[in-house]
Amino acid sequence: MGKQVIEPFLTVANYRFIEQQAHKILRALTTTKDKNVILAVRGIVKADVIDSFTWSEEEEKVIQPLIDITDRTEGEAFLEQLTSYIVPFKTVEASKLKSLFKKEKKLKLPTLEEMDFQHISYLAWDDPGKLRRYMVIEQDSGFKALKGTFTHPSTKGICALCNQHSDVVRLTTSVKGEVPGTFTKHYNYICADSQLCNQQVTDIEKVRTFFDRVTK
Repeated sequence: MGKQVIEPFLTVANYRFIEQQAHKILRALTTTKDKNVILAVRGIVKADVIDSFTWSEEEEKVIQPLIDITDRTEGEAFLEQLTSYIVPFKTVEASKLKSLFKKEKKLKLPTLEEMDFQHISYLAWDDPGKLRRYMVIEQDSGFKALKGTFTHPSTKGICALCNQHSDVVRLTTSVKGEVPGTFTKHYNYICADSQLCNQQVTDIEKVRTFFDRVTK
């Protein structure tokens, strides 16, 4: 009987979270010789990664080696093989982006050919001339779009998307109010560098919650 093939099952955010936890173990290994401390860190990681998610038996077998990594080389090898289990961001065509932002005149589009969809939780790009940011997430079988204007220069703060301390800009978005002709504005601080932000997103639900909150 042939070896069972496991289909990709990790979101990009799942992968980033596991990567974060691997670094937690590696930091413990390099900063202390106390076996009890290292054992405690491994236990915390196991609780956060294995016990807090609903994995199938086969999926858990893929992730389990994380708990036992002993050095950086082993950790990097584990993370490298884990990339084959990532479900990438759904490929989106330029025509689709235009339809998502159909009210936007002279929409500046990103260079989609240069996008690494296997490493982003959301798609974002800027029009620096207008100080405008465009953002897209997957929703159900399609996409959900958001646009806003951002301040310049950036400042230090907590990003509303990845929840990390970073260089942030204030993003202003607006939606139509209940009274015709009125608008509700939302102000949020998000990473100035959306590529860096994507590397720091470890919970896709927080990104979806952000989108839902500022589009209502």
